[in-house]
Amino acid sequence: MHAADRLPPGTAQDSFDAVWYLQANADVRASGMDPWDHYRRVGRAEGRPGAPVRALELDHLLWRGYEAEALPELERLLAEGAPRERSVAGWVLARWYLEQGRGDAAWAAIQAFHAVPEGRGTLRHPGPYLLAVQLALSNGDPVAAEWLIGEGLARFGPLPDFDLAAIQLARARYADDWEIAGHLARLYIRQGLQPVGIAETAEGARFDRLCPPGAPPPVEAAGALPLVSVIVPVFNGAAGLGHALRGLRGQSWRNLEILVVDDGSTDDSRAIAEAQAAEDGRIRVIALGRNEGAYPARNAGMEAARGAFVTVHDADDWSHPQKIEMQMRPLLAEPGLRASVSHWVRAGDDLEMTRWRMEDRWVYRNVSSLMIRAALRDEIGYWDRVTVNADTEYYYRIIAAYGPQSIREVCPGVPLAFGRTAPGSLTNRSATHLRTQFRGVRRDYMEAAHYWHAQAGELGDFHLPQHPDRRPFRVPPEIGLGDPEPEPSDFDIVSASPLFDADWYRLSFPDVLRADISPARHYLTGGARENRDPGPLFSSGGYRQAQGLDGDTVPLLHYERQGRSAGAVPLPGFAGALAGPEEEGPVRLVFAHTSGKTLFGAERSLLGVVGRMAQRGDRPVVVLPALRNTAYLEALLEITAAVEIVPQIWRHMQRPPLPATVGVMRDLIRKYRPAEVHVNTIVLDAPLAAARQEGVPSVVYVRELLAEDVGLCRNLGGSAEALRAALLKEADRFVATSAPVADWLACPERTVIRPNSVDPALFDLPFTPGRALNVAMVSSNTAKKGISDFLAVARLAEAMGRPLRFRLIGPPTPDLHLMRPWPENVEFRGYAETPAEAMAQADIVVSLSKFAESFGRTVVEAMAAGRPVICYDRGAPPTLVESGVSGFVVPADDREGAANAILALEAARAQLLRMSDAARRRARALQAQAFGTLP
Repeated sequence: MHAADRLPPGTAQDSFDAVWYLQANADVRASGMDPWDHYRRVGRAEGRPGAPVRALELDHLLWRGYEAEALPELERLLAEGAPRERSVAGWVLARWYLEQGRGDAAWAAIQAFHAVPEGRGTLRHPGPYLLAVQLALSNGDPVAAEWLIGEGLARFGPLPDFDLAAIQLARARYADDWEIAGHLARLYIRQGLQPVGIAETAEGARFDRLCPPGAPPPVEAAGALPLVSVIVPVFNGAAGLGHALRGLRGQSWRNLEILVVDDGSTDDSRAIAEAQAAEDGRIRVIALGRNEGAYPARNAGMEAARGAFVTVHDADDWSHPQKIEMQMRPLLAEPGLRASVSHWVRAGDDLEMTRWRMEDRWVYRNVSSLMIRAALRDEIGYWDRVTVNADTEYYYRIIAAYGPQSIREVCPGVPLAFGRTAPGSLTNRSATHLRTQFRGVRRDYMEAAHYWHAQAGELGDFHLPQHPDRRPFRVPPEIGLGDPEPEPSDFDIVSASPLFDADWYRLSFPDVLRADISPARHYLTGGARENRDPGPLFSSGGYRQAQGLDGDTVPLLHYERQGRSAGAVPLPGFAGALAGPEEEGPVRLVFAHTSGKTLFGAERSLLGVVGRMAQRGDRPVVVLPALRNTAYLEALLEITAAVEIVPQIWRHMQRPPLPATVGVMRDLIRKYRPAEVHVNTIVLDAPLAAARQEGVPSVVYVRELLAEDVGLCRNLGGSAEALRAALLKEADRFVATSAPVADWLACPERTVIRPNSVDPALFDLPFTPGRALNVAMVSSNTAKKGISDFLAVARLAEAMGRPLRFRLIGPPTPDLHLMRPWPENVEFRGYAETPAEAMAQADIVVSLSKFAESFGRTVVEAMAAGRPVICYDRGAPPTLVESGVSGFVVPADDREGAANAILALEAARAQLLRMSDAARRRARALQAQAFGTLP
């Protein structure tokens, strides 16, 4: 492999994330091609990023209520980030600033996006071009807007959005109606649809003069077509109702009944509707007499509808003359379809584009256009009785009831309707603003609705009557209509529990934040089964263990329904074998930072630390951040005075330790009166804050090499130097797992180097390699452990025709699954319960981590077992392996170098045996250092 292939400009292989690349690119997954090979040969030239773009991750956080954490980092990226990050941060911040009313800042930010080619290649949609056009025009720069339209067309082709952009430019240049109508006509002609223009003779805003140049040809004789009922709810909508009805009357689908439902209007809405009904017998007016709300009005129309198909049209919108026809076509052609929707744009009176937050374009799916078979009225019922979002709920109810293929989107990307945006509309009110779809009442409503959908066992469970005796699920009071609420569901109980903290849950479990699912729904549908904790003051695993609950019981539900009243403890502790009076030995309070389903380096390291304390005569009390492995708990109880469970969230430089967590830890310090507080990681700051407040000395075990771990620094919200400064301020002493870690800390007077100890049984493991060598990677099998490199090395060996077996030893993971298909010489061996069981399956062990490991426990375990190790020259492992003596150190990310080292050992068996002896000697020296005097 050439150096140019290994380290392409812009994205070195050490920052390439193979699993992420496969997740982000379905075509690469389908091809079965090695992701790195695809990236360096194709993807990079296409502008595809090779790893997650931090600015996009921060964008996700920004709109979901984490501005305090996301905004400073985004602004740093814009000012000084790498080119791709700087550019994408410009796009993200431009959207944010514009929504905040900071137009000048938004314009500067979007210009930063367009100044960097890497960013333009990262976002594969026209959103940044359209937003830039809008901002250029609002900042009086039509020349820039024209250039941006040209650039967008060159990249994405003649999308309808660029015709709309041309209209914005023409408006800024005070073009006449004829020029603007030309852009509209081209938009639809290009799509094979009837053109739309602007009436020249009528007075009024351009929106109100949208019209086809002539009547569209009818699809066929009206009597031969199914009847479509169009519900038009109106409340004081006189200003736009006439235009909306004229658009419906001009539809190519002639067999319509247009049901105007007057929802207690006090203006001329009813008179306008009745006047048009007098002209067109297809219009019926239903007067409700009093204002009941938009969705009760829709329901009244649905009840009265006589058509075989039913749809809705808002009183201030205007539809293309073929909209009904285009939505009917797939429903007639495919009897299995239940519904169709079309796309639209939001526009002001002068056809200015007004989508409140640019996603990827101005034209997007119009859920309000949902056209259903009338049979759905009997099967799943009516719209929900709320003030907002019931259209969206009905859309997802159909999908939940009939499957994702039951709805068809027609003419995607083509605006078959124009939705009028008025400053006083419901979507612009603060309590129900569209931004609350990310966080607020709209989001809360939809999460409750999704939970209701998920609980339905059969079709009838989805049915919602027009006037239900009780609501199907509880909703935020801001959008309810006073209907009787049902009994609290599991979702309601969890959401309302004072021990459930949705923000804490999101920040504790990034996969939940990325998936954008409600924390309460996630906890109920899977999180509780995994013993994820719902907040800082309740331990799911601890409570389950203390109460003897089975795996299907939701611990927090059990506590709220039974445990609270019975006096159960939400954060239980467990007495260990060393429990006893204070005079039996000093207590050391030890905080662990992980407790996984299986035992890996972090858990084994903690067992080693605690075991040595117990051997010395101390009485350690361990505080776990979660309980997901009862075998781990049992092992700890044998060598501790007690085990406590306190859910914890990692430190972040943009937020202080959580006061509730610090309070619990201070209580533990008062309860056990430890001589010292030991923290087994740098990622926890709450224990250090508690120790400082209680005046107890603290020791931090530094198991991370921040100077070479950009990803961890990013997760902790600061630079390596800033985090080092925080650690030096917070803790009294340090234990470093390796010399590189101690060098990074640079405070020798407060630091001792103590390698991790390994299982002594490894030193007695026989080393008897067979004819075909077994090359193993023993790891958690996540992307950062280098599984993509391991598979690539196996492919290189396979191409050489050598009889080598490559073994993946560890748990099955989604990352492994994404990397299929594997080479034929690779076998998955599963998780090994002990290091000895793992090493017994290996003759050579490789360590190909994509991050800088601070110690390399697997490397030492392999050497203790007499297995030569091949590792990358990254982090601490190169300080453990004597290259050419006990194994080989190859340049970081040099897959070919790793393969050549394996082939060299396979060819020189005598050297293999000499390396085995040298590896064991080196491991014994490290073990002796690990068992030195504890601090």
